[in-house]
Amino acid sequence: MKKTFLLGIVILFNLTDCKEKEVPLVADFDAEITGTSPNATIVFTSSSTGADTYEWTFGEGANITTSSVISPSISVEKAGLLTVTLTIHRGAEENSITQDIDVFGNSAILEFTDVEFALGAGDLDYGRFFSVATGQVYIDTEVNANNGSTISLAFESLGNTLHYFQSPNSDDYEIPNSTQTKVMNFPSAELMSQDQFDTMDDDELLSGLTINDDGESFGNGNIPGMVLFQISDGRIGAIKTRSINADRLLADIKVQKY
Repeated sequence: MKKTFLLGIVILFNLTDCKEKEVPLVADFDAEITGTSPNATIVFTSSSTGADTYEWTFGEGANITTSSVISPSISVEKAGLLTVTLTIHRGAEENSITQDIDVFGNSAILEFTDVEFALGAGDLDYGRFFSVATGQVYIDTEVNANNGSTISLAFESLGNTLHYFQSPNSDDYEIPNSTQTKVMNFPSAELMSQDQFDTMDDDELLSGLTINDDGESFGNGNIPGMVLFQISDGRIGAIKTRSINADRLLADIKVQKY
């Protein structure tokens, strides 16, 4: 009986001692950046203590949004601050830390090739309204209250000889929920050449531009040529008009992704 009592005291003492020495649950990590955006790579190394599981959350611009590995690696295509949160768990306990990682360089762009614009209203083969959000050109009857707010550009042609892009919220249209776009139709080549457009693979050139509505147009003799625009959320884009025929204008478009 005495031995059993003493054994119980020893076990209780050991359990209490272990509990007092339990590793605290503290989230922490280091980040190592290689290269610059839009081709930056970041390797994260957890220096957390007491964790059983890991939950990472990455902000806009990362190639993945979450990870559950201890030390993940990501690529980043957006310059600026990347918000990263690590939450660690041990049973019902959790602890987290958030850091902003400064990523240098430029941001990625969206590219749309062989975009075809109708030269007249009511065309059933080619549309006049382009959406950066969907990458589509819509014919007149396809624009509605559901997609109206996504329309970025409207295209007009006068007698198939003078042409211009303009804002979808122009009085010329009745697009539901339409937003403002600024357009420089001419002479945008002074700000960006066709060669610069062709070689552009990030937003370095675009981010340095100031876009103002010019109310101008361009003629067939100015095709191929350059048109610049800025959509309602502040992103800047460029249109390279490539060719025109009796039915449609063919163009390529590049715009900031972020």
